[in-house]
Amino acid sequence: MVNPRVPMLCLAGFMGSGKSTVGARLARQLGWHFVDLDERIETAAGITIPQFFDRHGEPAFRQLEANQLRAALGRATEHREPTILALGGGTYAQPGAPEFLRNAGVPVIWLDARIEVLLSRCMTMTGRPLFRDETSFRALHAQRVPSYKLADFRVDSSGDATVVVAEILRSGIPGVPAAELDTHLELEKPHPEGGIHAPSRSPGK
Repeated sequence: MVNPRVPMLCLAGFMGSGKSTVGARLARQLGWHFVDLDERIETAAGITIPQFFDRHGEPAFRQLEANQLRAALGRATEHREPTILALGGGTYAQPGAPEFLRNAGVPVIWLDARIEVLLSRCMTMTGRPLFRDETSFRALHAQRVPSYKLADFRVDSSGDATVVVAEILRSGIPGVPAAELDTHLELEKPHPEGGIHAPSRSPGK
């Protein structure tokens, strides 16, 4: 089990939700180490994620992803290194992933954004093997949302990343110190649906 005394935080969410951008800024603000799980996977595989999908398929990718998730958390514990970890879009939706992180004592924030925002962002991005067209995009999003709702917290990430970071820093998430914002972080009015929320859970979850 990962030692919960080492501060760690995972960012989950669909493709285009801003996990890497928000994670890097949040880590810089806190003085923590930032890890992008997709980058770890590509380094371990020696090829890009789209290439891995083409050559080996999704089941093999998910196994490598699970291995790298454990390795990233293990490294943070071994080096006593406070860490922000940006998960892949499908990581938290894999069977057992929410339970693994919860048992490890690692808080998870779901970066949620309106589907139209996610779609517009991904339309201009490359290297996303599961993004084919709008219909399949919406279907995959709907399929994964129930898993994202298992996260410990939710923050709307439809707006600028600086606003998202500011919301996280003042949210009182266990293990994340309340830090003063850098002067370059310009606070904007959050989207009406934004802010930090603890997802509602049914009894026993």
